[in-house]
Amino acid sequence: MTVGLAQRFSVEAGAGYIYSGLGGGLAVVAEDLAPGLPLGVRLGVGFATSDGLDDGFDLGGGTTFGDLKQTAELSEWGQNIALSLDVLYKLPIQGLPVSVAPYAGVRYNLFSGGYTDPEDNLTTVKSGTVSSNALGFGAGVRVAYPLMANLDVVADLGVDYFLQACITQTVVDDSNNSSSNTVCPGDTGYDDLNKFVTQPDGFVAKFRLGAAYRF
Repeated sequence: MTVGLAQRFSVEAGAGYIYSGLGGGLAVVAEDLAPGLPLGVRLGVGFATSDGLDDGFDLGGGTTFGDLKQTAELSEWGQNIALSLDVLYKLPIQGLPVSVAPYAGVRYNLFSGGYTDPEDNLTTVKSGTVSSNALGFGAGVRVAYPLMANLDVVADLGVDYFLQACITQTVVDDSNNSSSNTVCPGDTGYDDLNKFVTQPDGFVAKFRLGAAYRF
């Protein structure tokens, strides 16, 4: 038996809610891997912005990070770059105006976030950053509605699960000297730091709406 190359390719672009923030994504889909086999492979990259640190985290004495951020006029940022590889199964449903394809695959998320002190209200710290790279798994459903011969509207609803990962902290003082420290699962202080940092951890939801162009 000879298995040919994918009969169709499509490029997807979409935007929506991804890992507690708004973002977008691009993907390339190889559909119909073999005649009579309704399987496809999707390789994607997503980007989302979010708060990098939890405003409700207690820094001690009842003072939260949100309190400090407001008092010191700190500027906060955060972002996730997610790589994904999925296998899709197109359900053989007749009579519907849409195609439905459940999918499952692996994820690799690159998180970074932190704060800066633009008003120089902190006595010794100029900025702080945190970063982590986490492996995960995901599943969901992709629904496509054809607008024309080669163009579909695509909705994607899924849930990903990320394993706990090491977190690297970097602090820059007012003299531009930097110091870094990496804390991994099981290390002293990891649980508290993991609560403070908002990287994807455990189950996270996502929803995207966009378009796919088939070649």
